[in-house]
Amino acid sequence: MEFANARKLIEGKETTAAILGSSSNQGEWPLIRAFKEIGVPTGMVVDIGTLSKIDSMTPEDFPWRFMVSNKGCYEEVIRLGADPASVGVTGDCHLEVLSNLVEPDESETVREHYGLAGDASVISFFGSPITQDTVDAVVSLAESLSKIDLDLPSVIVRPHPRTRHMEVLELTCQPLPFIHFYGDSTISNRALLAASLFSLSMASTVTLESLVLGTPSAFFQVGWDFNDLNQLYLNLVDVQRIRTDEQMHEFVASVARKDGSALTGNVENHRGALARTWKVVEELMAG
Repeated sequence: MEFANARKLIEGKETTAAILGSSSNQGEWPLIRAFKEIGVPTGMVVDIGTLSKIDSMTPEDFPWRFMVSNKGCYEEVIRLGADPASVGVTGDCHLEVLSNLVEPDESETVREHYGLAGDASVISFFGSPITQDTVDAVVSLAESLSKIDLDLPSVIVRPHPRTRHMEVLELTCQPLPFIHFYGDSTISNRALLAASLFSLSMASTVTLESLVLGTPSAFFQVGWDFNDLNQLYLNLVDVQRIRTDEQMHEFVASVARKDGSALTGNVENHRGALARTWKVVEELMAG
């Protein structure tokens, strides 16, 4: 959105405060600028990190308040020139809502949908937007799991919503042992995660959702070029990175011992995130 369009969009509208998110296409900034120009208090939510979201902006562009989800993100915003008084670690509201949901056990439904045995060890794997990276990771995962003593492993590969050429990924999965590709989303991420022994992603917020739900999870970074994607999630320091077969073996062993990385602490400061965020919103609305 161009600044002129943003200005036109808000023209004549009575606005007490404007709270926006932050995305890699930086489409929110023209609106922030337009609201600031007419004196409307502005706030921005920044999840996980600033890379590609606000790192090309100057302090003159910044909103009145920043609401960030972790300490690392807080430090990044300060380094970019924000007034420390304008930045608060409010946490991840989505994760708090997810943690408070009371849902029925859908494990049997999940197994029936995917045609899995009742005693199968369900593993959910979430791909990246780049098809070839996901292909490389899936092949590496199949090879790594073949070296681990795990009862009836059944990996459900869930492609990223922005994945192109899914047929390539599907063809890759077909001959691999215990790897199952499913491009449909009939089963929700939440239900799949809850039914899983553990989950793996290539670096994704779904790993945080898994941890909040109590399902051990890690970033699987074997056999593909993970550097760029890992950089985006650099502030998630408490999420385990699996980069060798030995680390994969130990991760699975920790799951078997039931001391895997399930809800290790206050994931992305999710506890109390809603209250902290509303406090900032109320302050902005009060001017």
